Amino acid sequence: MHLDVPTLFILVTVVALLMALLVCVMAWGKPASAALWPWALALVAYALSNVLFGLRAYLPWGFSMVGANSSYALALALMLTAVRRFQSAQAQRWQQWGPVLLAPLVFALLYDHYLIRVVVAALLFTTQIAFILAALLDSEHPITGRGRMIVFCAFALLALTLLVRALAIWRGWLDVSSPVESNRWQAMLFIAAMGSVLSMALGFVYMTMEKAERQNFELAMKDMLTGLSNRRAISDVLQAEVARAQRQGQLLAVLMLDIDHFKKINDGYGHQAGDVVLRGVAQTLRSRLRAQDQIGRFGGEEFLLVLPDTGLEGALIVGEALRQAVEATPTQWGAQRIPTTISIGVRGGLVTGAETADTLVAAADAALYRAKHTGRNRCEH
Repeated sequence: MHLDVPTLFILVTVVALLMALLVCVMAWGKPASAALWPWALALVAYALSNVLFGLRAYLPWGFSMVGANSSYALALALMLTAVRRFQSAQAQRWQQWGPVLLAPLVFALLYDHYLIRVVVAALLFTTQIAFILAALLDSEHPITGRGRMIVFCAFALLALTLLVRALAIWRGWLDVSSPVESNRWQAMLFIAAMGSVLSMALGFVYMTMEKAERQNFELAMKDMLTGLSNRRAISDVLQAEVARAQRQGQLLAVLMLDIDHFKKINDGYGHQAGDVVLRGVAQTLRSRLRAQDQIGRFGGEEFLLVLPDTGLEGALIVGEALRQAVEATPTQWGAQRIPTTISIGVRGGLVTGAETADTLVAAADAALYRAKHTGRNRCEH
């Protein structure tokens, strides 16, 4: 099958522009700092690079060659910017803009040195791609989901294509003086480039959609004031743990906690102070639980704790430790310190087949009622 290089060239350029338009539609209405905007600009810069290269027969060769390579470097720099914005992180300026500033100078100096120019271009662009791949793998600003893998593989394929082409020309495996062989390699390069551009654009859009889905899930399942699970989320956790404990015959403890005299805190210090107390208590409780323990805001000033593989004795030890920790951590409100205590109701042990999540919560709530009516700042079961 004969692959027409000019047709492939036009196709790749059109695909890049269409992808840029798609990303712009996705970004419409978002602030200028959104990650999608530099990604769209990167695709436009990539298309411009192709246009400058394609018009080399009609433009001064130096202008076409330097402009095309500089636009390509700009496209990769904008993609790095987009990835870092997606991570809410800052790219190193020398990684971001160094290659863009270096490209015009280097390619102007190598105007008459074709082999060296091809190798330098491959190394420069591969270095930029390496910065992007490193950003995608950055453990301090992790990106989860399948979109990241699509983008990562697309960039890896692009880097491999650039290096193989440079090696083939440098070693003489590709005879650039032969129109047939040169066209064959250019056709392969364009096909790889088109596949990479499509994968990059769609992968980045997919990354954005995955991130939006995670944020929506968190909004639906988290209490925005304390950062803990909300009532729906902690209830779902409890139901799952009850089913597991019944199925495997394991222990399970449920603790219901309530901040003592919280209405007096709101009335005496104001509702903003009450919010600070809620956040402080939530942080104190969360910091003293095991990784497998779950906590959520059950409503108002009440918190529900689910402790897997924990019997009554262990639950009472945990409850007493939490009570002491909250009592020892008054809330700072301006120049004042607001003393805070909690009452705790505990239900722990084996879960019978007749029990449900609601009956366990009711048992812990009944124990909490006793704790509040026998002096508060205590733990009952």
